[in-house]
Amino acid sequence: MATRHTREWERAVAAFLASPVDDEAREHGRAVVADVLAAAVAGSAAPGVAGVASDGAFADGAASILGTDRRVAPPQAAMTNAAAAIAQEVEEGHNTGGHVGAGIVAGGLAAAEANDVDGEAFVDACTRAYEVCVRLERAIFAMKDRMNDAIPWLVRNPHSTWTTVGPAVTSALCLDATAEELSEAFRIAANLAVVSMHDPYAEGAPARNFTAGFSAQAGVTAALTALAGLEGSRAAIEEVYDPFEELLPDGFAAQFETLGEEWAIAEHYVKPYPSCRYTHPPLDALREAVDGRTAEGRPVDPSAVESITVRTFANATDMSHAEPETMTAGKFSAPYVLATYLCRGRVDLDGFTAEALADETVRSVAARVDLREDDAYEAAFPESWGASVTVELRDGTALTGSRDYPRGEYRDPMPDAEYRERNRALLAHGLAGGRRDAVRIDEALDALDAVAERPVRETVAALRP
Repeated sequence: MATRHTREWERAVAAFLASPVDDEAREHGRAVVADVLAAAVAGSAAPGVAGVASDGAFADGAASILGTDRRVAPPQAAMTNAAAAIAQEVEEGHNTGGHVGAGIVAGGLAAAEANDVDGEAFVDACTRAYEVCVRLERAIFAMKDRMNDAIPWLVRNPHSTWTTVGPAVTSALCLDATAEELSEAFRIAANLAVVSMHDPYAEGAPARNFTAGFSAQAGVTAALTALAGLEGSRAAIEEVYDPFEELLPDGFAAQFETLGEEWAIAEHYVKPYPSCRYTHPPLDALREAVDGRTAEGRPVDPSAVESITVRTFANATDMSHAEPETMTAGKFSAPYVLATYLCRGRVDLDGFTAEALADETVRSVAARVDLREDDAYEAAFPESWGASVTVELRDGTALTGSRDYPRGEYRDPMPDAEYRERNRALLAHGLAGGRRDAVRIDEALDALDAVAERPVRETVAALRP
C-alpha cells in the first residue's frame, strides 16, 4: 500500500510520529508511563476489574495483565489494564485534554511486551501518541459539548471518545510498523470511538471503567489489523475531521503545526488523591481553610461544622451527589471527598471501602456540603481549575480557603518524596495478594523509575505478584 495523506495536518502527524523525541519530552513521557502503570497495578484489585482479570475466559498470549500472573492476547491485556488504570481515579491527565495517558500506556504496553520492546522506545512511542491525542481531544471535547446539546447521552464518557487513536499509534510503533502501516493504523483508529450512552459515575457501576478498556482494546486491534494489511478510510479523515476546523478558536489544523515544538505532555498533572480531579480544587481549598487554622491549631471537629459552601467551575458542580454507595461513586462525590478529609484527615484508597462509605459521621458532614457554580472559575476553566471554600462553624466562625488550580499539576507539582510514597501505596494495594514484602515493593518502585532504561518485559515482571 502507498501512503497518501488527504490533509496537511495528517501529513504533519505522520512526520511527527517518525521524528525523534527530545530528552526533556522523554522525561515527561517516562513520568506519564510510570504514573499510569502505578495506577493500573492499584486498579487491578478494584471491584469488577479483579474479577475480569482473574476469571475472564481469555486465550493465553504474550501480554501481561498487571497485578496478576496471567498472560493473554494483547487486545485483552490492553482492555483489562486500561480499565484498571482508571478504576482508582488516580491516573495522570492533562488540563485541556482529559485523561490522555491511560489508554496509550495500557494499550502500548501490551504490544511492547509482546514484541520485546526496550523501555526508551516504548516511552518515546507513548510520548508521541500523547502529543497527537491531546490535540485531537481538544476538538473532540468541543464536538462533545455541541452534540450533547442535541442528544444528551451522546459521547457521554470522555475516557473513551478519543482513546482508540492513542493505543493504536503506540502499538503500531512498538510493533515496528512501516510508515504506511502506521498511517493506516491511525486512519482506522481515527474513525472509531467507543461511546458509552451513559457515564454512571454517580451510580459507580464497575462496568463504567471498562468503557476505557474497550477503547484501548479497539486501538490495539486497529494496529494489528493495519499490520495485517487493512486500509483505513481516507474519506473519514476529510468528512469527520474537517468540521473540527470551526470548533476551535484557532482552528483544528493549526493544532498540529506545533508538533515537536510545543510539548503538551510537559503540562500533564498527577493526582495526590484517588478521586475525580474535579473534586481536587475544592479539597485543596478546604485544606487551606482548615489545616492549622483553628485557635488550638487542630483539625476542625466535624461535629462543629454547620455548613461547607464550595464555589467552583460548572463541571465540578456535577460532583454534588452526597450519598455514594460504591467505590467509584465516592470518588466522584465532592461532598463525600471533603467530608472524608474533615473526618479522617486524609483522602486515600482506604477512604473508599464499603466500610468507609457507610461511616455515618462522614455521611453527615457530606450532607452539609453545597456546590455552587462561580462565573470567575468557570471563565478560567480549563486552563485553571479553581475553587473556594467557606466552612461555617456552629459558633459563627467562618474559615475560608481558595485555589486557582489543584496540587499535582505543573504549576504546583507534588514533592518527589510525597509522590514516591503515593506510588508505594498504589503498588502495595494492587500487589497485596502476592508474594510481596517491603523490599519487593521497593523493587517495583525502582522499575517505574527506570522504565525508560529497561526492557519492557523486565518492568512488567516487577509489577506481577
